[in-house]
Amino acid sequence: MIRDASASDAPAIGRLKVRAWRSAYAGFMPEAFLDALDPAEDAADWAEYLAAMPQEHRLWVAEHDGTVAGFCRTGPADGDADLGAGAAEVYGLYIEPDLIGTGLGRALFAYALTDLETRGHDPICVYAYTPNATALRFYEKAGFTKDGVTRLDEEDGTGVPEARLIRRAGTRTGSAPLT
Repeated sequence: MIRDASASDAPAIGRLKVRAWRSAYAGFMPEAFLDALDPAEDAADWAEYLAAMPQEHRLWVAEHDGTVAGFCRTGPADGDADLGAGAAEVYGLYIEPDLIGTGLGRALFAYALTDLETRGHDPICVYAYTPNATALRFYEKAGFTKDGVTRLDEEDGTGVPEARLIRRAGTRTGSAPLT
């Protein structure tokens, strides 16, 4: 089940984000940084975000066996003026590490993209850490292509480079399944 996130989901989202980051980013993010992630602090940040979430943002959660097993946050691509005023961004997509490859991430991502396209956003972009080959492959299978734009992750202080991938509205995935 995919639904809008609510304030009561903040603790589950915080715990999930920490597990997902530690699983997906081990090996290219500093170990000390990943070890220092605090699910309670993250939960508080998510609760604050949900309480003041801008109207044009969305935070979706996917449930599996009655618990939050994934989340996806979207909104305007404010930092990407070169894409135009109608551009949107998928700010993050995280799935319970043990459920990667089950189709849950693909379903949640497709849901978020459909919402963005229905609201008239075009193009849609997503940033992925360049060492994260799994994420890059996932987004490419969903019809996104690298456009040559990169940035360093300064927000979290890790300095890991990110590549921008874009997809034009109406682009559909190929026959290869997303994993």
